[in-house]
Amino acid sequence: MISGYLSSQQDFVDLLNGCLFSKVGLLNLFFGVNTVSLYVENGLIKGFKLNVPEDLSKANKRSLLLYHLFEFMEHPFAFFTFREDSIEEITNLEDPISAEELILQLQLVHTELRNLLDKVITPLAVVKVIKSFENDQYYDGKSIYHILVHSSRSLIEEIRYLNTLFSAGYLDINQFQNPEGLKEEIEFDYIMKEVESEKINLINLLESFQLGKFTGILKVVGDDFEYELYYKRGQLFAIYPCTPEVFELLLNPKGKSFLNAVRISSNMLDLLVLKHAENKVVNGLPTSFVEIGKMLMSMSAENRTGVIIIYAGTYKDYIMFKNGALLGIAREDFKEGLKLINKISYERVGYVDLIFLQSMENTKDTVHLFLLNVIYGLLLKYASHLNHVVLSQLSSSDVLKYEEGVILYRKKPKNGDEAFSFLQFLLDLSYNVLGQERFAQELEIALQPYRDILRILKVEEYIRLQEA
Repeated sequence: MISGYLSSQQDFVDLLNGCLFSKVGLLNLFFGVNTVSLYVENGLIKGFKLNVPEDLSKANKRSLLLYHLFEFMEHPFAFFTFREDSIEEITNLEDPISAEELILQLQLVHTELRNLLDKVITPLAVVKVIKSFENDQYYDGKSIYHILVHSSRSLIEEIRYLNTLFSAGYLDINQFQNPEGLKEEIEFDYIMKEVESEKINLINLLESFQLGKFTGILKVVGDDFEYELYYKRGQLFAIYPCTPEVFELLLNPKGKSFLNAVRISSNMLDLLVLKHAENKVVNGLPTSFVEIGKMLMSMSAENRTGVIIIYAGTYKDYIMFKNGALLGIAREDFKEGLKLINKISYERVGYVDLIFLQSMENTKDTVHLFLLNVIYGLLLKYASHLNHVVLSQLSSSDVLKYEEGVILYRKKPKNGDEAFSFLQFLLDLSYNVLGQERFAQELEIALQPYRDILRILKVEEYIRLQEA
């Protein structure tokens, strides 16, 4: 495999006319949030494939290719890989095109399409016919994108014709929409940013998330802590870091802390939460050891679902793939928080992580950990002489540990049975010391301040103490 970076239009020409001139294979170009793969043979481009689903049966193949390479003219930076593999699912061009001809046509497309977009704002704009003209039924109710890639004219000719129709008042914009299949819909919207915790009733906020079927992230940030709570359709499914202190924080936010809440589509949320995963394919690898472009192309070629995390200076970028298609790129900046971006450029970066899709739910684990510490606190209060028994059990546990007076997870539990078994062990000790009736009373008193939080979390779904 050959891989590297393109930083100019001339680099693209030199690549095809130089090291790839006598080769046959697939040249993958990754720029912005799109991937275009070119089938090249002896310096000529004979076909292509895209990373977005398209109905190619009636599309103008050359127009489609030129349109999807338009972004390279806007920002001539791309990652590339080339592999001399067998070629499958390629859309063939009737007339092969050289690199020089492709760039010349793209330069014209870039100039003309820029003029058109000044009028229509976005290629997703849907047009309506204002005055009749020949073949106006082809345009009415169609998006600019659909018109351009399905026209029997060349892309340049169709762009110029549309410009004329708009200028002469034959067409106008009717609405904006996302045509089905062009790009998977994503949602990303801050509903709360840098709000002081003391000004918000967290219990009411959590209840409103539940009732409003909120899907997204609630982040609580202080001087020496940061918690992220992940919601899907109103249900809290993950808390990171997974520590019992989060219950106290939700009850009484400590110090000067702030809240950020961002609504995110569930498909993107499943990928963003992977940044907390322990099981990483690549973890903190300096980018001097890996070409990011090759990672991007491999995710697409192998139809992977997961996230590539790029650490670069003061920010982190999350490049999210679903079944090999690029879903989106989110940038997390220390000052600005999370935002979607549509351009990436990584010539000099720090580190990279790669994580494939895996289960990240841990609300049950967090609840178990909280209850372990509550019951352990009662044991210390009423039976401190048994502390050595508890610590001995923890020291031999593969999952749990004791650190600075708190029971924590040594590693993410696989099924929660380990924590639940230890919970039953602490319950048995407590029953022997206090008796079941008194212990139940003491436990109820200890849990009383957290009753609203436990109710919102629906603790009964995770554990039934009376059955232990």
